[in-house]
Amino acid sequence: MDSSAVGYKKLFPQNRIPTILSCLLKAGTTLQKKTPYDHEDHLTRRLCARLILFPVFRDGPLGIHPQQEILSFDQDADKPTGRIDILISCGKGFHVYFAIEAKRLRTISPKGKSVAGNSEYINEGMMRFVTGQYAPLMESGAMLGYVFDKNIIKARFGIDRYLKKKEKELKLIPPIKLIISKILPNEQISFTNHNLDNRKFKIYHTFLAV
Repeated sequence: MDSSAVGYKKLFPQNRIPTILSCLLKAGTTLQKKTPYDHEDHLTRRLCARLILFPVFRDGPLGIHPQQEILSFDQDADKPTGRIDILISCGKGFHVYFAIEAKRLRTISPKGKSVAGNSEYINEGMMRFVTGQYAPLMESGAMLGYVFDKNIIKARFGIDRYLKKKEKELKLIPPIKLIISKILPNEQISFTNHNLDNRKFKIYHTFLAV
């Protein structure tokens, strides 16, 4: 990490996170896959088209940036460190954002095979927060699971089981499971806590039946 980023203290406003998660759930009620093999990027683009209609995004102070390229701290790097599926900005600068990474769960392959998607959700999703690829200066982010067979209970159970296999790599703080959050008392939002090298980090988990 570049020396100019050391000691960076601006954080995404925590009081905005319940609003973001609530809007995700509300927008997700009308989001449906077009085919059994619908790509997650397409779903995310259609989800963002719904989100920008909510006043907090339409009028500010929050902004939605789908497939946002993340620049490296190395000023001479030719490639980004990655692309976040949904980046929520808040007007506090380039590095202050709430990142949402989306993955498909419980899909069917073109050959008709069931695909749980747990490995992709954890190894190619959660792990990007743990390694600092996403939100390296923040204290929280979110995972979004598109549940293709609409069975959110089984989707959560599958993630829970896989978490136990990846406890050390994910630097999880017990309990090693999806913990029900009180951030939205009437909704099934979960979270996991992670003890990273330089900070504690919380990942919220939201699932949409598509």
